[in-house]
Amino acid sequence: MQIADVPGTTDLDEIYRDVVKHDLAENVAELDAYGYTVVPPEKVASPEFIARLTRGLLDAHERKTGVRIEDPTDAVHGTDAIVSSHFNLLFEDRVFEEALLNPVVYTMARYLCGRSVLLSDLLGLLKNQDPRPTHALHIDQVGTPPPLPPYAQVCNVTWALTEYTADNGPVAIVPGSHRFGRMPMPYEVKFLSKDAPVKAIPVEAPAGSLIVWHGNTWHGSFPRKNPGLRLNLIFVFCRAYMRTIRDFRRETPQEILDRNPPEFRALMGIDNPYPFDGNTFPEADKVAAFVRTGESPWA
Repeated sequence: MQIADVPGTTDLDEIYRDVVKHDLAENVAELDAYGYTVVPPEKVASPEFIARLTRGLLDAHERKTGVRIEDPTDAVHGTDAIVSSHFNLLFEDRVFEEALLNPVVYTMARYLCGRSVLLSDLLGLLKNQDPRPTHALHIDQVGTPPPLPPYAQVCNVTWALTEYTADNGPVAIVPGSHRFGRMPMPYEVKFLSKDAPVKAIPVEAPAGSLIVWHGNTWHGSFPRKNPGLRLNLIFVFCRAYMRTIRDFRRETPQEILDRNPPEFRALMGIDNPYPFDGNTFPEADKVAAFVRTGESPWA
């Protein structure tokens, strides 16, 4: 497929070239149509890398809880909660830095949230067998009053580290709900109720897949019926003008910035002009990257 350079679409051309390069054209079409897509593991990373990523999450869990897990298919996460949630994982293991810069993760994030996309947080979930529901229908684009804009201000890239089936406690999606322009009303959130006015479908995916959805998409989670654990990593991305969950600009150690390429620095928001210190405008070249004029915004 040939991509023409169209005046005024430099950023889109750059992103769409990566979409084609990584064989993601069908996936972005599904995103636009249904509000979510599943990228199969063979497009994402090798089985060896997925094993490293899984071990990284389990090791982080052990450091945080004292519970060692060798085989997630025959284990519990060792807390009273249905889901053990670990926020701010990025600095726990270098494998998470590599995962953030995975070309498919990076391409999907930029497709939904633009070239200046920021990482908001990286978290990991370990979900036990339990008949109780864990997540009612909600959206990730919280804090935005309706009507929600049709473009994504937030996107979710979930890396499924164990197989997602209907009985393994998968994510629940309402296809096409990214077009509703609002969050679910209180009477709509309990999608598992017998008389639920809104029904969701289970998203089934092999281990190693990416499940990507628009920040407006209504989603929740089905109970896990099978023994063992469901493991996943969640990359939350947002547009550059949104408030991130983590303040990576202030929290990222210099040694981590030094060992990673410029894309990592950009995802951390290091060169984001706002908020700025002092009584002078931020550097013009930083602001120009956001206004897309190619000229000084102070001229």
